Amino acid sequence: MIFLSFPIKINSASDRVPVKVGYYDDGDYMSRNENGEYIGFNFEYLQEITKYTNWKYEIVDCKSWENALEMLKSGEIDVLPSVYYTKERTKEMLFPTLPMCNIYTTLNVKVDDTRYDYEDFDSFQDMKVGVISNSKDAENFKEYCKTNDFEVKIISYKETDDLLRDLKNGNLDGVAITHLGRTSTFKSVAQFSPEPLYTVVSNKKLDLLSQLNSALNTLTLRNSSYETKLYNKYFSISTAQKPVFTKDEQEYIQQSGEISAVYDSTKIPLEYGDSKTGEFSGVVADLFKEITNNTGLKFRFVSAKSYSEALQVSKDSRISIVCGMENDYINNQKNNIRTTQYYLRAPVVLVSGEKENEIKKVAAVNGSLIGQNITEDGKLDRTIEYYNSPKECFEAVLKDKVDAVYVNTYIADYLLSNPRYEKFSVSTLTNYAEEISIGISDSADSRLFSILDKCIQYMSTEQMDRIILKNTIIQYDITWQDIIHQHPMAIIGGVIIVSAIIIILLSFLLLLKSKNNKRIESLLYRDSLTGIWNLNKFCKEAIKSLRSAESGSYVIVYLDIKQFRMINDTLGFSEGDEILCALAKALQDSVSFEESCARVSADQFVMLLKYDSWECLEERLFKIDNQLNGWVEKMRKTYQLILVFGVYMVDEVEKHDISLMLDLANYARRNTEITHKSCVVLYDMTMREEGLHQRNLTDRMQIALEHGEFVPYFQPKVDMNTNKLVGSEALVRWNYPHKGIISPAKFIPYFEKNGFVVEIDFYIYEEVCKMLKRWMDLGLNISPVSCNFSRIHFNNESFSEKLIEIADSYKIPHKYLEIEVTESIFVENLNQILSHFNQLRESEFPISIDDFGSGYSSLGLLQQFSVDIIKLDRTFIQKGMHGSREQAVVRGVVNMAKELNMKVICEGVESIEQVRILKKIGCYLAQGYFYAKPMPQDDFEQLLKNPVLKIKSNV
Repeated sequence: MIFLSFPIKINSASDRVPVKVGYYDDGDYMSRNENGEYIGFNFEYLQEITKYTNWKYEIVDCKSWENALEMLKSGEIDVLPSVYYTKERTKEMLFPTLPMCNIYTTLNVKVDDTRYDYEDFDSFQDMKVGVISNSKDAENFKEYCKTNDFEVKIISYKETDDLLRDLKNGNLDGVAITHLGRTSTFKSVAQFSPEPLYTVVSNKKLDLLSQLNSALNTLTLRNSSYETKLYNKYFSISTAQKPVFTKDEQEYIQQSGEISAVYDSTKIPLEYGDSKTGEFSGVVADLFKEITNNTGLKFRFVSAKSYSEALQVSKDSRISIVCGMENDYINNQKNNIRTTQYYLRAPVVLVSGEKENEIKKVAAVNGSLIGQNITEDGKLDRTIEYYNSPKECFEAVLKDKVDAVYVNTYIADYLLSNPRYEKFSVSTLTNYAEEISIGISDSADSRLFSILDKCIQYMSTEQMDRIILKNTIIQYDITWQDIIHQHPMAIIGGVIIVSAIIIILLSFLLLLKSKNNKRIESLLYRDSLTGIWNLNKFCKEAIKSLRSAESGSYVIVYLDIKQFRMINDTLGFSEGDEILCALAKALQDSVSFEESCARVSADQFVMLLKYDSWECLEERLFKIDNQLNGWVEKMRKTYQLILVFGVYMVDEVEKHDISLMLDLANYARRNTEITHKSCVVLYDMTMREEGLHQRNLTDRMQIALEHGEFVPYFQPKVDMNTNKLVGSEALVRWNYPHKGIISPAKFIPYFEKNGFVVEIDFYIYEEVCKMLKRWMDLGLNISPVSCNFSRIHFNNESFSEKLIEIADSYKIPHKYLEIEVTESIFVENLNQILSHFNQLRESEFPISIDDFGSGYSSLGLLQQFSVDIIKLDRTFIQKGMHGSREQAVVRGVVNMAKELNMKVICEGVESIEQVRILKKIGCYLAQGYFYAKPMPQDDFEQLLKNPVLKIKSNV
């Protein structure tokens, strides 16, 4: 037991009442610092109570919440802080009339755990969640699960430290516990059941309850805000905690585009337009940058000349946000605006002029209610006069139009740095502050309000202090008007002389500018080779044309010349330039004043055309093709040009995003099938779905790799004479959350295009090494496992070294790792491939050629590239095994391989008939569904224990 005496004394030490307080380590609620002192919300609260009682605390370490509760019931401790109220507990302990604070239960996960979104109940299904045993949090969480119809596996803990440690180490998916406070390093994906916490007293200490109630009543009457201040100290958001969004909110963020927000440009240093760049600046601007960093939302800021104008502009349906809005429900209702929690509470000051007049007239900013509220609350005999900006209010005081001005302290400090107002005096109005919030229009999507409100909730005090400090150190920029006001006569003479010089200079500059304007415009907006618009000008004009256009009345066309690179390479750049100029002329001749065309780069061009019907559009585009090839014929060229047109039909949703529409039209162009004549391809729903599928795979692939979602499946290779396992092939599968196992045919082709297949191949190779190591350690009879590698690897000089390095790190003999490649790799870089093959064979890696006979087969390759195994393409087996001619071809390949000391494995064996024919031909190694489908690690491991496959039919 430890005695803890607080420094505030009521009576002499001998008169003080000993009170045993239960303690267990509970983070921000109560803990011990490095000096062994008891700290936290509970102890600071108990210390405050000692100001109104004669208690002396004795701290009893109960080790855990469960023990503390039992020790309170048994009377071993007198007081236990931070206890939820339940009807059952009122029979076992005494609750005071007033709570310590109101707190809520949270579901927390690791910060980097991307599996769970805010209140995404589907993803919560089957979570492994830790709770403190016999706690109200556990009860609240069970009820929360029931209400929202999901089930989890609940694991009970006695101590908070053990609970949080298991979450951190990955033994738990989440913990359901009372809000952890500022020091929490986890993220909350659900918040629920807000309830009061009490300092409870043992049933055996009824006299202590009376003293506690008396102390709490006195504390509340004398310092009503104490509870709020203490709560904010320990439980407000810290810089380490970030907002978490629901799937609905994330969908809005991804689809929202630019959100228009209006700000009052007169409220320096809070919100204003930078005098040099015109950019939105100040405290509020930096706040919105933090919001963008935390959400990905993009904003377009609109400047208003006054607060009242900002409120007026907000009624425009195109404006969704007022950046700095007084948090006043009357103003909110009047302007059809909802306000978030306030992000800044700015104290209000009364700034009066040099003359010590009785204050009768006070200036205030038009649209603000603060002046009116102060006057009405204090029943002051004052008239409020409204001006458009704080500076206008200060000028009114300077010119004796009013006696003083109501303004917040940040704006007052900035303006008072101007020497014009150096004799003004300031009085702080301690009971008044402007609570500044973000205002969201009622017409805006409700998800926008929810997102921004969360962002403000998670904006820590430290972050806001840093932003305020950065922006409030700026000083008022002294203007010419200020200087003239202070030194009028000294400046007038100089102005006359300078004005004459300026007039002469301006005349010269205007003449020079008119000559340069055309040249600059040409550089900015014209393609230097063809003379038509470039992409910058096209985008600018296209947006203008589409702004008022009906959906479906225009199309974007993206085109190129199919064989342009070959012409450039064989006939030279000058020939290519002639073709580009001829095509540009054909495009220019075909567009009307409502349409446009431009060159993007090389042989790529874009057009914005009016759309009537698909037939008319095709006719127009083929006329361009005819005109260009007519020029080719006229110039007696020896070739014909093929044009490929990708078309995107402009719709209402995407017509303002010109970049996206160009990408979609280009996507249609690039996905054209191989053709030997000009063609027109429309971007349709099939392409959209394909594009979205590719984007989804691309967005998910790195996360999937990090979370181990790619797994190897093993397909046995079998000796058909004995049905005995002689090897296997490792085939990648994607164990996609909530979707199950996905075939490689659904994702490998895309990963081949974007290069991610390189990471997948190495990952599966290393997983195979891990499993071989496990099987060797278990003493199983292992056989070679073949791993597939894309042709991309062979462009990397260090490919072979990396394979060797990984295998050696797991101490796997190289003979058990078969390097499998498709014969299509032999199309290019033959010397590089030969170098890798030689290095791998020297290191005793077996090498096999997959899909042999599918397209690039050459007996010369087998002579040049020494390999160990040929895998006959499944088409040989499935389509060509019934005729004697076809069997002769397979027999020839098998015999040739034997002569070259190569093994032959037949892929795609699916029937007993195929097995009989292959054995007759002399091929005895097979792989296919007849013997086994690809199987997960555990199933294959069982097969290794008994490596003879059971075949239903007798072969």
